[in-house]
Amino acid sequence: MSAFPVGARRQRRRLVATVVSVVLGGCTPFYELSPDVRQRIAAESDGLSPKISDQDAVRRVSERAVHGELRDPDPIPVRDDVDLTDYVRWALQRNPRLQARIRDIEALGMRVPQVSSLADPMLSLIPPTGDLVQTAGGEMQGAVGASLGIPWPGKLETLGKVAEQVVRIAISNLDTERLRVVADVKQAYFDLYRARVSIDVSGALEDLLKRVRDSAQSRITTGRTSQQDLLRTEVELYALTNTRLDYEQELSTAKARLNVLMDRAVDAPLPTPGPLEAVPLQWRLLSLLQRADEFGPQLAALRQRIEADLLRVDSAELAYYPDLSLGGLFTFIASGGRSPVANGSDVWNLNLGVSLPIFRGKLDAGVLQRNAEALASVLRYRDGRNRVALALQRQLARVDADYRKAVLLRDGILPRADQAVRVAQTGYDAGTVEFATLLAAWRRLFELTLDYHRALAALEHGVSEVEFLAGGDLPRQEPEQQQTRQPVQQEVEK
Repeated sequence: MSAFPVGARRQRRRLVATVVSVVLGGCTPFYELSPDVRQRIAAESDGLSPKISDQDAVRRVSERAVHGELRDPDPIPVRDDVDLTDYVRWALQRNPRLQARIRDIEALGMRVPQVSSLADPMLSLIPPTGDLVQTAGGEMQGAVGASLGIPWPGKLETLGKVAEQVVRIAISNLDTERLRVVADVKQAYFDLYRARVSIDVSGALEDLLKRVRDSAQSRITTGRTSQQDLLRTEVELYALTNTRLDYEQELSTAKARLNVLMDRAVDAPLPTPGPLEAVPLQWRLLSLLQRADEFGPQLAALRQRIEADLLRVDSAELAYYPDLSLGGLFTFIASGGRSPVANGSDVWNLNLGVSLPIFRGKLDAGVLQRNAEALASVLRYRDGRNRVALALQRQLARVDADYRKAVLLRDGILPRADQAVRVAQTGYDAGTVEFATLLAAWRRLFELTLDYHRALAALEHGVSEVEFLAGGDLPRQEPEQQQTRQPVQQEVEK
């Protein structure tokens, strides 16, 4: 006769079905990502390749990177009529720093169902070894059991909310990084402008000095000037050539930086930037600070950290409540027991366990720890807001100074410096002005012209930093009634 009769096998099948249903039920998370977070993750990762679900592709890409076999970035055909907006759009689409942040968000999003689901059930087996229990119904042949931990209601949901809040913080950090990339692109573009204009201005002066040198050689032949004037001209030409080499190095660096931000080859050609004009930034500090608080992802991330800490406080308070465990044991009994009514029927039973959170000191310390962390996050938000206000104040003062400097050079100093050169040139031609005076006037005009274009580039540098701090692109004049909008998200949609 079989040690496992038909009735016992039927009961074992029911037990297996019960265990399977418990396992499947535990796979369902007690908290799922909010629709807005889920949609944001999907929108951000839509254009990335490979997908995280493509296991083979993920391994191939990772292994190529380990062996230094990364594929070169796809080229971007850059036309001569592109402008700063095109550069910003390409950088937002292709910058690997931003794409890495998106992958981090995908990874954090996958933590939510992990932390908000039941732990795996435990399956225990008692094999037919050793001294097994002898019962009146028959000898014990072995046993199989299963148990599942069941946290107090609300614990897993709170852990899921904490994990989602971490995702929201990561999204704000992505938005901050996106604003940083936009500011970096703009600053690299204006560095490119400054270097290109410096080369052009020095080239124009060099052409002028070459004509003066040729004229000086003719004057020496006729005895109307001295050899010293020719030597001064040649020294000035050599100095100008040396300076132009520095400008060419700046141009190469600015091009490389702009190309890298767009994930292009560092030596890829770029067209000459268009001209700049001195346009003031007319915003009040209070309005910018309010905008940074409302739209700026830097401060949003600090506020979201406070929310996460409050959820951790809730989780620590839930630790005062006990957790449960539910289990079952199925024991196989052989026929042939000592009792005259022995039938060899298998035995099953359920058991219920409960944790005893009796160590109040430990639990109280956990709550107090989370309270302290929440208060620290509040102070970090306050400090962050103060630092943003200070940075905005500094940048506004710098932008205003650069604008006034550019206007002063454009409307006041440069016209007079140019007039001084013309007067000196006329006097030199008439023999009433020394060559050194004419040379000094040219050099001063050259330096002031460069100062003007440097002031324009510095002005745009400062505006890009103000936009970074304030949460996105700004009109140059503060609107009377600011409309609620999401500047970072608009930047993405471009």
